[in-house]
Amino acid sequence: MVKRFIIVILILVASTSSSFSECKYYAEADVVNDELINKKEHYTCKEKDNFFIQFMTEEKYQNAFMFVVIGILENI
Repeated sequence: MVKRFIIVILILVASTSSSFSECKYYAEADVVNDELINKKEHYTCKEKDNFFIQFMTEEKYQNAFMFVVIGILENI
C-alpha cells in the first residue's frame, strides 16, 4: 500500500509541466560596420512551484505536511 502511494506521488510530481511560466526574452548587440558583435541573448522564466513542492516547503502547510509524514511513518 505504501509503495503504491509513493509511486503515485512520484508520477504526479514527474508529470507536472512548466507550461504555467512567465518567460521573457531579449537580446542586445553592438553593430560595427553593419556586423553584429558582442551579441547577448537573455531568456528568463518565472515558474510557479507545483502543489507538491509548495506543500513541503511553505509555512502555511507545515502542520498538514507533518501529519502526512507521521501517518506514513506509522504505517510502515
